[in-house]
Amino acid sequence: MKVVYLTARPPYPPHKGDQLIAWEQLKQLKKSDISIYLISIISSTEEEELIREKLAPYCKQIYLFKLGKVTKLLNLTKSVINLKPLQVNLFTNRKLKRNVSEILEDIQPDLIHTQTVRVAEYALEKDIPKTLDMIDALSLNMRRRAKKEKFYKKIILSFENILLKRYESKVLNVFEQTFIVSENDKKYLDNNTIVVNPNGTYMTPQYLSNYPTLKREKIILFHGNMQYYPNVEAAYTFATQIWPIFHKVYREYQFYIVGKDPVKKIKQLHGMNNVFVTGFVEDICELLCRAEIAVYPLKSGTGLQNKVVEALSCGLPVIASPLALQGIANISNQEVVTYTTVTELISSLHNLINNQELRNRLSINGKIFANNNFSWEVNCSRLVSAWKRIVKV
Repeated sequence: MKVVYLTARPPYPPHKGDQLIAWEQLKQLKKSDISIYLISIISSTEEEELIREKLAPYCKQIYLFKLGKVTKLLNLTKSVINLKPLQVNLFTNRKLKRNVSEILEDIQPDLIHTQTVRVAEYALEKDIPKTLDMIDALSLNMRRRAKKEKFYKKIILSFENILLKRYESKVLNVFEQTFIVSENDKKYLDNNTIVVNPNGTYMTPQYLSNYPTLKREKIILFHGNMQYYPNVEAAYTFATQIWPIFHKVYREYQFYIVGKDPVKKIKQLHGMNNVFVTGFVEDICELLCRAEIAVYPLKSGTGLQNKVVEALSCGLPVIASPLALQGIANISNQEVVTYTTVTELISSLHNLINNQELRNRLSINGKIFANNNFSWEVNCSRLVSAWKRIVKV
């Protein structure tokens, strides 16, 4: 069985959610009888050699196409005319569509798998069985962001929400099968044909057995991609409004903001009230195993928050907002601490800092929950089953 796997970003390095999913799925697919032909859009030819080197063991063939910043910016202007979402036009290019058509003609694949609606245009009109991993409902993300922005940003994001909602409805009727990572996003899209396929985690007991037992330090931690608006909003608000209250009482504690490419206002927090902004770290597991508590006070965003699953996998007690947990089915107060108000957040953190027994219980239960519910093997098995059903293999 030959499958063309099409992504808006290269699967390696897996710094963002969509890249992580593609990277882990490609590694699992290597164990199957499926030949993968990868088509990815890159932003710089400088990364091409590394990408090919890392992905070559998992792909029959790799096709990388550069879309530069100027081209992408010009593509955005098309939304006023064709009324397609900005995020779709950003990654759609006429020359690249011809290139993809030529590749498909040459390969004659049994199926096209497209990751995110951003690159759906390359498969929409092809008379080939096709599946789409939406990952999450982008229109819902835009709607939530629009409510928080002001003036021109609010107008742009509201416009994008409308365009995305219409486009998502369209692709749901064209692709033979669509996937999404959370039940909450499926309910929002209101389409029963969508298959919920939660992410896995590479932080398995076997993987973590390579780490020596690390002593928990007095660290409160937030981690994630620090260019992503919901992460920036959550970390900045906590660091400036909540953390100063704790710093006065618990002078020995540190608040770590961990993640790649922190924006300027996050960088400026470094050194204030024992706040440490690390930027990218090679080994997030080591920090998750050293910290005492993780806090994820997200106010926006969609899908399944990998950061929460990673913390649970490492036995790190978690305090999270309901929105941060929305994509994680069946999680309860036996595995995490959640809250609905700022007062409850403050009270919960005080309690967790001073209650070793509670931290121990959450650590054990969180590990068990993550191990039982998040597996890349299961995730990829659902994917392959759908592919074979559609192709009738």
